[in-house]
Amino acid sequence: ISFFVLLLVASAAAQSHLQTTAPAGSGPSFNVSFGYSYITVATPDAGRVNLNGLDAGGHIDFSQHWGATVDAGYARAWNVLGTGQNGYVLSFLGGPVFYPIERRNNRVFLHALIGASLVGGAVPVSGTNYLHGWVARPSYALGGGFEQSLFGPFAVRIGGDYLRTSYVNSDAVVQPENDLRVTASIMFRLNARRY
Repeated sequence: ISFFVLLLVASAAAQSHLQTTAPAGSGPSFNVSFGYSYITVATPDAGRVNLNGLDAGGHIDFSQHWGATVDAGYARAWNVLGTGQNGYVLSFLGGPVFYPIERRNNRVFLHALIGASLVGGAVPVSGTNYLHGWVARPSYALGGGFEQSLFGPFAVRIGGDYLRTSYVNSDAVVQPENDLRVTASIMFRLNARRY
């Protein structure tokens, strides 16, 4: 019995070393990323507020030029505008990704993401009175960036987006907000694919 087990194991091990070419077909590639997020928010009636936080993403590439991504981000600022209140943006977005350029170890991407965001903070009402609260509304992001392979399955991903969210102004009216988001992430390729 030991002889036959050894014979089967040796045969299976030899077959894995004989394969020299890639298989004829393969599935999509999957990647995950985690990193830093910076958002500059146009606060109604009070100028801009800078927020810092985290960003996590899941990416699937269907072909050399097309894929999809899901993105979750949270950025926060303490003591917004000296009010003693915190401000934050929590977003969940997803959508298609297009890779127009790929050269050796790097590639450029463009994406259009849609989802929802929760925006909270304080806005001045009069004097030292502030309106504090949060708004959850649909939101979207348009942008792009680049990926640079580092070593093994690791890469760095840098991106910038125009992020459209909503918030309440000092008259307690919900209005759109134009934000700029920059992310820097480490990407882990779960299964690299060559096209």
